[in-house]
Amino acid sequence: MVMEEKEYMEDILLTNIQRFSLHDGPGIRTTIFLKGCPIRCPWCSNPENLSPVLQPYTKGQIEDVFGRYCSWESLYGEIMKDVNFYFGEIVPADFNIKKEEDLEKLPGGVTFSGGEPLLQIDKLIPLLKKFKDEGVHMVVETSLFVNERQMEMAVKYINLFYVDIKILDYNTALKIHHGDVIQYEKNFEILMESEKPVVLRVPVIGGYTDNEKNRKEVIKFILKYYSVKEKLFIEKQMYNNILKVELIKGHNLGVNKYSFLNYPIPEYKSVSDDFLQIYQREIEDETGIKADICKI
Repeated sequence: MVMEEKEYMEDILLTNIQRFSLHDGPGIRTTIFLKGCPIRCPWCSNPENLSPVLQPYTKGQIEDVFGRYCSWESLYGEIMKDVNFYFGEIVPADFNIKKEEDLEKLPGGVTFSGGEPLLQIDKLIPLLKKFKDEGVHMVVETSLFVNERQMEMAVKYINLFYVDIKILDYNTALKIHHGDVIQYEKNFEILMESEKPVVLRVPVIGGYTDNEKNRKEVIKFILKYYSVKEKLFIEKQMYNNILKVELIKGHNLGVNKYSFLNYPIPEYKSVSDDFLQIYQREIEDETGIKADICKI
C-alpha cells in the first residue's frame, strides 16, 4: 500500500465525486470530497476523509478502499461532464459578490470539500487555473486550519468560501478537535483582506458548540469583522465580504462509516429546532447579519 501511494504522490487524493449537489454552494454543483484533515471533530460526518492515506475497509462481505488517486487532468475531465450546469446570469467578472441576495444569482460550478481540501491546494493549482481561465465558479468548504501559504494560494483562485466556526476558545479547541485557533484567526484575516465573499457555517453540536460561552464567542467573532450598524467602539477596519451565517444542525448520518474503519463511534447530543431558532435570533439581533438554519 505504501509503495502504491508513493507512485501517486503528485496526484490528488479524493474519496468521492458527487454530482448534482444542491447544498454545497449556489446553483447545481459537482462536489469533490478530498481526503485528509488536520483536526478531529468528534461529530465529523465524513470520517473516511480524515486520514490522508488510502484506507481499506470491510462492509459486510465486501472489501473496498476509501480513497483513490486522480491526476488533475483526469479530475478536470470528470468535473466537466457537468459543464452545462456551470454557467448562469452572473459572469466571472462579477463573481466577487457583496450581498447575500446575490448568492442566488451565482451559477453552479465545482465545490471542493473534505476533509480539509486546502491541504491539497498545491496539487489543485493547475486545475484551479484551468477553471479560472474558463470561467467556472469555484467554492471551497474549509475549517481554515491550514498554514498561511496554503491560505494565500487559495484566495488567488477560489471564488466563494464556506468557512466553519466551530470552537473559538483556544484551549477548548485544542482539547476537543486539536485545532490552533490562533492559526485559524490569521487565515480568516487573510480571507477578509482578499475581499472574497464568505458564508459562515456554524455546526451546532450538543455538548460541544452549543454552550452559552461558545455562542457568545461566535457572535463576538462575527462582530469583529461584520457590522451593518455604526459601532463607534470598533476601531478595526470593517469588511463587507461576509454574506450570511448558516447554522448547521448535527446529524449521525456518517455513523456506519466509523464502524467500517474501526473508529470509535461518536457520541454527542442533538439540539432541538427551538434551540436553533433561539441561536438564530441571538446572532441576528446582536450582529444584524442574516442567519439561516440548515439541516444538511
